[in-house]
Amino acid sequence: MIVAMDVGGTFTDILVLDGGLRRFKIPSTPEDPAEAVIRGFPQGADTFIHGTTVATNAFLEGKGVRTAFITNQNFEDILFIGRQVRPKLYDLHIDKQEPPLLTEDCYGIPGRMDSNGDVICDMNTQRIREVALSLKKKRCSAAVCFLHSYKNSDHEEVVGRILDSHGISHSLSHRVSNEFREYERGITTLLDAYIGPVVRNYFKRIRDRTGIDPLVMKSSGDLELSSRINPIDTFYSGPAGGAAGGEYISKILGVGNLITLDMGGTSADMATVLKGKMGWKDQALVGAFPVQSRMADIVTVGAGGGSIAWVDQGNMLRVGPKSAGASPGPACYGHSGIEPTLTDALLLAGYIDQDYFLGGEMKLHRKRAEKALRVLSNTLGLPMDETIMGVIRVANSTMARCMKSITVERGLMPDRFSILAFGGAGPIHAPYLAEELGIERVYVPPMPGVFSAFGMLTGDIVREKVRTVLISVEEKEALANVIKELSRGQEGKRTVYLGARYHGQSHHLNIPLSEDMETDFHDAHRALYGYSHPDEVIEIVNVRVQHRLKRTTPVIDLQDEPGEHPPERICIFPEGEMESMVYYRKHLLSGEEGKGPAVIEDMDSTILVPPGWGFRVARKSILELVRT
Repeated sequence: MIVAMDVGGTFTDILVLDGGLRRFKIPSTPEDPAEAVIRGFPQGADTFIHGTTVATNAFLEGKGVRTAFITNQNFEDILFIGRQVRPKLYDLHIDKQEPPLLTEDCYGIPGRMDSNGDVICDMNTQRIREVALSLKKKRCSAAVCFLHSYKNSDHEEVVGRILDSHGISHSLSHRVSNEFREYERGITTLLDAYIGPVVRNYFKRIRDRTGIDPLVMKSSGDLELSSRINPIDTFYSGPAGGAAGGEYISKILGVGNLITLDMGGTSADMATVLKGKMGWKDQALVGAFPVQSRMADIVTVGAGGGSIAWVDQGNMLRVGPKSAGASPGPACYGHSGIEPTLTDALLLAGYIDQDYFLGGEMKLHRKRAEKALRVLSNTLGLPMDETIMGVIRVANSTMARCMKSITVERGLMPDRFSILAFGGAGPIHAPYLAEELGIERVYVPPMPGVFSAFGMLTGDIVREKVRTVLISVEEKEALANVIKELSRGQEGKRTVYLGARYHGQSHHLNIPLSEDMETDFHDAHRALYGYSHPDEVIEIVNVRVQHRLKRTTPVIDLQDEPGEHPPERICIFPEGEMESMVYYRKHLLSGEEGKGPAVIEDMDSTILVPPGWGFRVARKSILELVRT
């Protein structure tokens, strides 16, 4: 039995593969995320795949552990100085976000290596022992980052052994991020040490209670055992499952370009699949900090079903980013929530059936939703129907801007993509977003409400090593030696990426190693930046060697279940109130077609087919929505 769990802000999604696929949703427990995982874990499982938000929450909520920074003497302030990068170039009143670090917890150690990794000053081990005693008294974790340790890690290894002897949790930069750029490597190591004990304790508790070492979805969309993973590699653990699933669906459909839209209770996550491959990046912002860790190229916006609708000081309607979450939840949940949310608006618009939410397992309260939206309607001075559609339109506009940021702003034409929509609310909003971006097709996979958990089932175990080299692309022998060294002792299918740039540039592009890598680099540079310089020298910044251990991917084709559909009902659209067909997805047969306006109800999600759209059941039970 294989179990996949994705812990979200509102619900924890569970998939069980045991002959067939079974799906469940249970309320998340934000105050103790492990509780929902343990409560929902079925007995008899032998493989457990897990996506978690523990790392993200520990950072965002400031619930990591007190952490010290150990570096070379006279470089103690490097994490406070950072880079001369301004998020808003002309804003004179920017408050720079401080790292989770006290100046009194910065320690400089005598000792130095040059840029080639040669020792020019021996390290003072006595000073390290003194620092270790101080950290033990303070109960601090430690982040260790020496200059040029990506070339020679000996000094960091010595510090690590001393810290181990004192029982101090620590992160060494050459293990966390073995690349150059001391600030980025240092802040990545600090954040790993800051959240490390929280993440490791979480996984230990799960291992102790389930008896299984789970395979964890990394931010990159790959899997690794919880006992081996770096905490910093779990920041995008949950959303990465959806992106990985998007790559899988791309292969099934033979559709190379997809925009994935994963809309849950608290946020909407978007990513691109280009030519059948999920996009990724080797550095991303976590808060205001650049983290050197391979991540799926995902953007997130605070627009989910639980996003609260409110009126700002200029009497303008806003939706999010604040969310009602799992507790108290939207007003229609019938808990203690009283503020109007997007889910309340979707219920009142007729898109959601109050008696079929979660397949009928959870009844929604229409009157509570009406009460919450009535207050908003009175504040705006608008009729109720206009307020409902206003909330939906504002949420759509927010998500459309985000979707443009991963397409238009990166030189990609949205009309060359299709949208793959999933999550509880993604298939409701996707057609409107498609219209906004000129996209003709929307696909909805089976089990959309738990699709991120399914995406985790499609992942492989991938282990990779990275090394900064700074050599010319023409130095073939040196490149081959680095690849050979990074591949030593590894198993699985090997893939090599080269971080390449024109000599003199600051940043690089990641290009797969090939016979004609130079041409591939010029083409990629032209596609992203609009120009290339074929006569310029290409410099290899780093070498990234991945070894993939393939896993068997489950079949997702669901069986047809002929049966009766619900009666028609009135729904509100931008064109006004319209009588709409209603279908149960489980009763739609392969190849069946229909036209909007219509609502297709699934156990864990709802699909909206607006006026001007049609649908058909395509291969592998995937729904295809097309503009007519």
